[in-house]
Amino acid sequence: MEKFMEKKEKIILTAMKLLIDNDVQATPMSAIAKAADTGMGTIYNYFTTKEELINAIYLYLKEEEFKTLEPPFKDESIKRRFDHVYGTLMAYFIKDPLHFRFMDQFRNSPIITAETRAEGMRTMRPFISLIEKGQEQGILKQMGVDELLYFITGGLMGFLRWVHADHIPVTKTLLDNQMRMAWDAVKQ
Repeated sequence: MEKFMEKKEKIILTAMKLLIDNDVQATPMSAIAKAADTGMGTIYNYFTTKEELINAIYLYLKEEEFKTLEPPFKDESIKRRFDHVYGTLMAYFIKDPLHFRFMDQFRNSPIITAETRAEGMRTMRPFISLIEKGQEQGILKQMGVDELLYFITGGLMGFLRWVHADHIPVTKTLLDNQMRMAWDAVKQ
């Protein structure tokens, strides 16, 4: 089983890089197989189509993202939990620009199926629960949870695009400013 995951993960990570660098149309499965040092049969054992592979990459990255959000903060205030989740997501995508670039490129792509999106949303469950709890306590704005979530993540993605594209040095002050702006925008 471990060998299976190593090979599958190697294909996923190799394909992610090639898809980011070359785009979908210019990345045939044969190029992925060659770069992953595996045969076409092996790739097709795991993924029957390139679209299936892209959806698998999306879920792989959502799972990695989820691992970083594990909440060690159950009894903390809404504000501290918000800072933890938002700060953790920023740190994750700053640390791994390839993961950010893939998610930025594909998260709204029609290649990602509705089923994959629904499964990927479970990674946002800690953030969704946080928003719901904050609204129940009258701390966060009373509007649709999805609306708030997309507003917050939109700001996060815009900030990360700027940092990565312009090679902005990420300082504690810069991160604190982003968290403060996000919090100020959604608090009651």
